[in-house]
Amino acid sequence: MKTITEEARQIPVCAETDVLVVGGGLAGVAAAAAASRTGANVILIEKSIILGGLATLGHVCVYLPLDDGLGHKIYGGMAEELLHVCIKYGFNNLPDCWRDRPDYVRNPCGRYSATFNIPACVLALDEFLLSENVDVIFDTNFCSPIMEGDTCRGVIVENKSGRTAYLAKTVVDASGDADVLYRAGAECETQKNIISHWAYETDLERMKLAVDSGDIRRAFNLRWLGLRPDVDNTSNPLPQFYGTTSEGVNDYIRVSRSLALDFLKKEHRDDYTMMSLPLMPQFRMTRRLKGMEDVVFVPGVHSGHSIGCVAHCLEYPAKIYEFPYEGLIDSRITNIAAAGRIVSAGGYGWEVMRCIPACVATGQAAGTAAAMAAKSGQALQEVDVAALQRKLADTGVMIHMYDELKKNADIKPGKRPPRSDILAAKTDSLSYEH
Repeated sequence: MKTITEEARQIPVCAETDVLVVGGGLAGVAAAAAASRTGANVILIEKSIILGGLATLGHVCVYLPLDDGLGHKIYGGMAEELLHVCIKYGFNNLPDCWRDRPDYVRNPCGRYSATFNIPACVLALDEFLLSENVDVIFDTNFCSPIMEGDTCRGVIVENKSGRTAYLAKTVVDASGDADVLYRAGAECETQKNIISHWAYETDLERMKLAVDSGDIRRAFNLRWLGLRPDVDNTSNPLPQFYGTTSEGVNDYIRVSRSLALDFLKKEHRDDYTMMSLPLMPQFRMTRRLKGMEDVVFVPGVHSGHSIGCVAHCLEYPAKIYEFPYEGLIDSRITNIAAAGRIVSAGGYGWEVMRCIPACVATGQAAGTAAAMAAKSGQALQEVDVAALQRKLADTGVMIHMYDELKKNADIKPGKRPPRSDILAAKTDSLSYEH
């Protein structure tokens, strides 16, 4: 490849902080708030102008279940708190049996999950971080870490003010793609993605249904295109895409929008309208850390360094796992923690950790640990894990599973609890039931 040499230049430092969070998805929001609550000064850098990541920009506005399907709440702490932030000002379908945030519900009327209104969620997240004294810098692209040996002194960014730097004692990588850790030299794994295109639509029939029922949620519908990894709507091979290269991102966008356009041509009529398109590529898993411990998921197994219990939100009943602190950090880099879907878990574990509740849980743990390390001057590898566990438990995080939950691994799948979502996906020749 042809290259050029960029002229050396002095880069102004915009600010110095205790904890710098790169990425404003729900994992980054949790990390920033948790770090601030632990006493750190916090700056969050977000490349778009909206918080929430895939949940808002990506239109994946379903906060997946916090429970195991049998009435036991698995995710507490900030994972539970942010669900209620997301539904604070807009419509939602949270089952009544979970509204008071109980730890257990006998014969639940639905899963501890909710669909939320995207604009209302965005505004609530703005308010939430403002109340937590987090300095959010929008419209700012992360470029590279500033490394001194195995320690990150800050990051270089670009925005309308040009190329600048932010210095920090500790950094949380909540980029969704392990951009900070990868560019800092951490070992990572990449994965291809199928097309999973979420968009919203309405027609006069749905509007009438909403008016007649008095339920605004019935006025629109999720259209889910793609999904099949083998063929598209013309039976031609449908490729899979890496989300860690410009070519992969642009190819994904082109193919997903071509499916949307094909559908629109097919459905074009006066009483139908497509309401929205996603504002970011809807990759599920792109690149993740291979950390101090590359976590292998075995249900019901105790982890002495657990930072919280996690579960596959889409399973019923959900098996329970304890996620260790060492899955958040690199074995060598001293002060960059991972948050969200990029934590150190591959295969089935990656599927578990990409879901919103797990992303928020790891964000809370990473932000808390980063603040502790910044305050003590220690490396993340030296953080007192027992003290971290106590801080997390004080917020309602279930650090270790109790005996009843260990039995979930032996329960055969049965009849699922009632569904509470109205915003169900419509599928057609462009997609299939997922």
